[in-house]
Amino acid sequence: MTKSAITVRVPTARQGQTGMGQGGYTCHLLHRAVTELGGPASITTALRRPIPLETDLVVTSAPLRDGTDGWVMVDPVDPVQPLLEAAPWETPAPVTDPVSIDQAEEARARHSMAHGDHPAPLCLSCGLGPESLRVHAGPLDDGRYATPLRLPVDAATGGLDESLVWMAIDCACGWFTSRSGATPGSGVTVQYGVEVLAPLEPETDYALVAWHGDGPADWDGRKRTSAAAVFATDGTVMARSLSLWVRPAAAD
Repeated sequence: MTKSAITVRVPTARQGQTGMGQGGYTCHLLHRAVTELGGPASITTALRRPIPLETDLVVTSAPLRDGTDGWVMVDPVDPVQPLLEAAPWETPAPVTDPVSIDQAEEARARHSMAHGDHPAPLCLSCGLGPESLRVHAGPLDDGRYATPLRLPVDAATGGLDESLVWMAIDCACGWFTSRSGATPGSGVTVQYGVEVLAPLEPETDYALVAWHGDGPADWDGRKRTSAAAVFATDGTVMARSLSLWVRPAAAD
């Protein structure tokens, strides 16, 4: 029997900005739930509201704001306003040239961020804690941003927790959008899609690259596009993404 709804939770260990669910992790939760509900393997997600931690959230099919059929994640306390909305994703993410692990290491060495000005110091992916994945993307010579990526073995399965891939990509794009271009400035993810083209392996070195994708090279008013790709050491694209970021009005 096909399920009509699935309940999910974002644990505190998967927060992004302090007190809120990390965008990439939450989008992966929604993606997995949509698949269980019989939806497509590829979706793009609109993030509408901050994601509460340690709260039962419900994923179900529902009409979206534009009237098309899709899926939503809601807080049962306020089910009228979705937290996330998902629709089928049919446009492949942009591609870019591979980056070596050494180049990614050199780029990360150019990154600097202290507790006082880090936007998400407790984030497992890009934070400053002892268990951080150190997704601290820094600039390459060509304007793209990069970081090495090495993911741990999942203690529960002995394999790889794919949600970490989604988290890492989101954080790399965040560093690119906030630090590169003529008018750097922090924004928030409002649209996010990821394609995992081949399974990543734990305890294996990859290079994660972020750039402007097929959008403008800098902020277009309050909006900016970012794309990302994860490369194996032989240059194979393992995963890729496309996201849209918005800078709060107060930052203008």
